Amino acid sequence: MSLAPSRNLIDELLEDQQSLNAVERFSQAHRNTTTPALESHYRSLIPLSKPGAGEQYSFEVDLDACSGCKACVTACHSLNGLDDGESWRDVGALITPAIPEAAQQTVTTACHHCSDPACANGCPTLAYEKDDETGIVRHLDDQCIGCQYCTMTCPYDVPKYNDRLGIVRKCDMCQSRLKEGEAPACVQACPSEAIRIRIVPVEVIHNRADKGNTLVPGAAPSTITKPSTTFLNLRQSENSATVSADEGNLTPAHAHLPLVIMLVLTQVAAGVLLFDVITRITSGEAGSPGKWHAILGAGLAMAGLIAATLHLGRPLQAWKSFLGWRKSWLSREILVFGVWSGAAFAYVATLWLDLPAFIENGVALGAALSGLSGVFCSVMVYVFTKRPFWSLSQTGTRFGLTLVAAGSSFTFPALSLIALSAKLGFEFYLRNEARSPFPHSAKTINGPLRNLWENRVICGIAALALIAGSIAVPALALPGFITLVAGELLARALYFQAVKEPKMPGNITGS
Repeated sequence: MSLAPSRNLIDELLEDQQSLNAVERFSQAHRNTTTPALESHYRSLIPLSKPGAGEQYSFEVDLDACSGCKACVTACHSLNGLDDGESWRDVGALITPAIPEAAQQTVTTACHHCSDPACANGCPTLAYEKDDETGIVRHLDDQCIGCQYCTMTCPYDVPKYNDRLGIVRKCDMCQSRLKEGEAPACVQACPSEAIRIRIVPVEVIHNRADKGNTLVPGAAPSTITKPSTTFLNLRQSENSATVSADEGNLTPAHAHLPLVIMLVLTQVAAGVLLFDVITRITSGEAGSPGKWHAILGAGLAMAGLIAATLHLGRPLQAWKSFLGWRKSWLSREILVFGVWSGAAFAYVATLWLDLPAFIENGVALGAALSGLSGVFCSVMVYVFTKRPFWSLSQTGTRFGLTLVAAGSSFTFPALSLIALSAKLGFEFYLRNEARSPFPHSAKTINGPLRNLWENRVICGIAALALIAGSIAVPALALPGFITLVAGELLARALYFQAVKEPKMPGNITGS
């Protein structure tokens, strides 16, 4: 007879509970804890108090400690649930090529939460806000219409456009974690503690920027936005300049095709309506080219404004673009062009109505002046970005000559020839690498954009020949006008793609 005790199911279950697996043991060990195991370590990387009056949070990056492992990029991507290919933190490199002092330092960078953020100042929908207590610049996703203007105004390439969502997104310094006393994802993930959060007086940020400094070699002047980030232990040689590793990268900038079409068509339309009004006021109905000319101008204006909506990630919310008119040139451009479109069609309507001369002239002048005002706003939209290639003199010359050359081609062909010749000469000067004030743009035009440039020149020369011929053979005026517009579309594409986009240092492959 066996003396061993009998085992039932309950005994077996009780025995199993004493054999815990790794997950169960970890859970049991931490079930009574109320704070993270490494809380004291991570808290040393962030301030123990919140910013006071006249202070804000900022990133502090130790360039000597950064190894370029991209743990910060991975952590940011994971915590914020970013899409494939989307990144709010980038890692680039600075190089000093001099021998024997050659050196390389990796640079991790995200939003600099600037004291005077250009992204917020230029946004037409007020989709950015700077927190009064922390200084963190937040993007309001629900307010964004995906116009991507902030990607042009930010000199550090911080806002990133998300094709799937149709909006722009960016780093918010993991403000929800900071609020609870936790380190941001990038700070917590860095194995060498190269990234920290510090509290810095706003006055210090301004003083540092006003001295004409840059965050690191190759970055835009800090006077533009007054960035708050501090980079420590930058190594520079006395014998050779430290530059971004992708300084020689000639990859063309974003094409922005809808904007190319919008800008050219609105400028052409403004010019056509302007010279139509001039001929009607100075010479009367007999001296005008005909009602078709005014209709052409109004039609091109509408086509240009429709093309602009194709650039929006959320075109159905375009009505929000009026909200930022107090500070955004893009918002003002949209408002003025909206008024202009109505004035243009009102002007066309007066051509069929028997109205007193002062009313007809008043509507005509309103259409012409509102068109010119819209083109001026277009110029300022790009001047505001502070990109040298898009300066007031550069952009004003291009846009103004397009307006005159195309607008006068039917009514004053001699003037059109002068304006187009001047514009082609201006463009030849800018692509001359030996003389151009913009060597990067000149090299890009002569390199990857060479085919685009050659086609632009062909269209420009053909337009000159056809418009000159139209003086004797009026039938050549229309093909001359079409060829001229085609050439201007190519020229505007070069305007966008040849610009040197300001950003933080990239890596050797140019990313």
